[in-house]
Amino acid sequence: MPILPDGEYLIKNAAEDLYVDVSGGSPHPNTPIIGWPLSKEPNQKWRLTCINGINEFHIKSSLSTGEPFFALSALRIFPPRIAVQPFPERWSIEPVGEHLYRIAFPYMDGVVTLPDGQKGTQLTVQPFEGLRFQKWTFEQA
Repeated sequence: MPILPDGEYLIKNAAEDLYVDVSGGSPHPNTPIIGWPLSKEPNQKWRLTCINGINEFHIKSSLSTGEPFFALSALRIFPPRIAVQPFPERWSIEPVGEHLYRIAFPYMDGVVTLPDGQKGTQLTVQPFEGLRFQKWTFEQA
C-alpha cells in the first residue's frame, strides 16, 4: 500500500509557510521550482503517482500545458537544483515524523531542501540533516 494515495496535493515546507511552486507558472524545461506563499493555483498543485506500490513516486505539476514534471535541473551545479523537466523522475517520499515527509532523490544521498526559507528560493537536493526545511507536508488539493 502506498505511503500516500495517488492524487493531487499542495506540498508545504515544514519550516516555512511556503509551498512547492513552478516559478511563473511556466511549463518550460529548467523553469525553477521554488518555495512560494499559498495561492492554490495550478502551479502549486502536484499530482503524485506511486510507481512501486510503496513510496516511490512521479511528481507532476497540474499546469494544463506541457509535461511539467518535478525533476533535477539540467544546470549541473552543486547543490543540484529542482526544476521542471518534460520527463518524470523517481522520488522517494519517506516519513520523518507525524504527517512529515522527506522527498529523497534515490540516485544520490540527498533530499529536497528549501535552502534559506525565503520566498522565491529555488529548491535544491542536499544531504539529509533532519532539519525542518528538509521536511514537507502533503495537503490534498
